[in-house]
Amino acid sequence: MAVIDTKTRQTKGLIPTGWGTTRVVLSNDEKHLFITSARGLGAGPNGGQGFVKPPQGTYIGDIQLGTLQKVAVPDAKQLAVYTQQVVNNTFREMKITDDSKNPLPPLPKLRQSPIRHIVYITKENRTYDEVFGQLKTGKGDSTLARFSLPPTPSEGGGVKTPPPWGEAGRGLLGAMPNHAKIAQQFSFSDNFYCDSDASIHGHHWMIGQIPNEYVEANSAASAKFNTFSKAPGRRFPKATGGIDPEDYNESGGLWENLARNNISFYNFGEANEYAGVEEEWNHTPFGSAFPIAMPLPKAVYDRTSRNYAGFNMNIPDQFRVEQFEEEFTTLWLSGKDTMPALVALQLPNDHGSDVRPQDGYPYLHSFMADNDLALGRMLTFLSRTPYWKTMLVIVTEDDPQGGVDHVDAHRSVLMMAGPYVKRNHVSHTHANFGSILKVIYNILNLQYVNQYDATASLLQDFFTDRPDYTPYDFVLPDKRIFDPDVALKKYNKTFDWRKVPKSEEMDDEADQRREHYKQNPK
Repeated sequence: MAVIDTKTRQTKGLIPTGWGTTRVVLSNDEKHLFITSARGLGAGPNGGQGFVKPPQGTYIGDIQLGTLQKVAVPDAKQLAVYTQQVVNNTFREMKITDDSKNPLPPLPKLRQSPIRHIVYITKENRTYDEVFGQLKTGKGDSTLARFSLPPTPSEGGGVKTPPPWGEAGRGLLGAMPNHAKIAQQFSFSDNFYCDSDASIHGHHWMIGQIPNEYVEANSAASAKFNTFSKAPGRRFPKATGGIDPEDYNESGGLWENLARNNISFYNFGEANEYAGVEEEWNHTPFGSAFPIAMPLPKAVYDRTSRNYAGFNMNIPDQFRVEQFEEEFTTLWLSGKDTMPALVALQLPNDHGSDVRPQDGYPYLHSFMADNDLALGRMLTFLSRTPYWKTMLVIVTEDDPQGGVDHVDAHRSVLMMAGPYVKRNHVSHTHANFGSILKVIYNILNLQYVNQYDATASLLQDFFTDRPDYTPYDFVLPDKRIFDPDVALKKYNKTFDWRKVPKSEEMDDEADQRREHYKQNPK
C-alpha cells in the first residue's frame, strides 16, 4: 500500500499489506490504520500427506481468506522500515545478472536473443501435484498425482471418479505420457504459481491484464451468455481473453504491447474462448463467423484464426491440432508469409468434463489424455518445421482450480521446450505469469507493461547457449484411457465444428466449485 502526499502527489513510502488490498480506514483518533485485503496471505496447500481439511473445504476460492490489519500510523522512520520491507518482498526473486551468453536477456533491448519465435500454449485448470506429483526430480506429492495413474481394470468403463490417489508407483504412462516426457526431455518448474483462482482471472493474468474490482465482482456471480436476450446491449461480463472496456488496463496487455511495437503475432483460440457457440452457426446478424466475446480488442481481433475451435469440451483437442497444423502450413510453411514472433494457442481439454464413453472419453482421465496427446503432437510438428532452430515453446495452465497441491493451491504447470532450453532440467526459481511475460518481452525486446512484469522473477535458468536441435517424438496414450480414433471418428474435413453443441461454461465459478468437489470430495 502506498502513502501519498495529496498536495505534492509524491509517494512518501509503502506499507506491507496482504494480497489484494481492498480498503483502508483511518481510526477516529487518527492513530491507527485498518486495512482489509481480499486475498490475505494467499491460499497455502489444499491437499497432500498430513493436510487437514479446513471447515470451508479445499476449493481454491474457499480456503483463501481475507485479512484485517491494524497498523499504527507510522512516523517517517517506521515508514522507511516498512518501505524497505515492501521492496524486499517485491524484488527478492528478481536477480539480474547479465550473462551475455544466456538466450534470455535480463532486460529488454539489451541485446538480441537467438530465439525469434515463441509459441505460448495455455491449458486449463490443473495443479502441479496432480500432473507432476510423481516426477522424482521435482518437489511433488505422488499421492496427489492422479493423472499419472492409469485407471485400474477393476474400475471398468464409464466411471466418473478418478482412481484412488494412494496407488503411486504405477509409472508415468497413465493419462499424460507426453507431459512427463516433455518435462524430462526439456525443462519444467516445480515452483510456478498461477496468480489466478479461476479462468476469468487466469486469462486476464496470462496476457498481462490485471483483474480489477469489476472482474472480481463478476467472477463470483453466475452468468450465462444469452445471444437472444431481450435485455439492452450485448454484454457478457465474464469474458476472459476478450477484455471488456470496464476492466481494460491503461496500457493494455500483451496484445497491445505487441501491436503498438509492430511485433507480429497470431492467436489460436486464446481471446475468444467463451463457451457459447450458438450465434456462429444459426444466427449471424452481428457479422461474427467464429466464437468471440463482445467486444474483442482490435489488436487481437485482427490477428485471430477464424478456423480454430475455442473453448468447447465437446470438441477433441486432436481436432484442434489438425486445425492448427493445417493453418500453420498454409500461412507459414507455404512460403506466403513468415511465422510471427509470437503465436498464442489454447488447448483446453485437460479442463475435464462429464464422461462420454461413446465419444472416447470413458474417464475424467480421458480428457487429460486427449490434451496430453495433442500437446505431444503439436510439439512433434513444431520441432520439424524450419522455425524450430529459433523457437521457444512455453506451456502453462490458466489457473489451478481443478485440483489440489501439497505446497500451495496456486502451484501449477510450467514447461518450456526448444533448442535453447536446457535438457532434463528442473527450475526451482519462484515464478508466476509475470515471469512468463518477462520471458516474452525480454526476448522480443519489448518494454514492460506494468509493475508485475517489471518485478517478476527472471527465468534464465531454463536456458542454455548450446542449442540442441533434436526434435520431439510424441507418445501414444493407453487406448483403454483414450483412443484418438474414436474421438475423431466424426471430425472429418467435411464436418462443421461450429455446429457442435456447447459444453459447460469455462468461467462460471459456481460450476467449477461443484466440479472441484466432485473430483476432490470433502
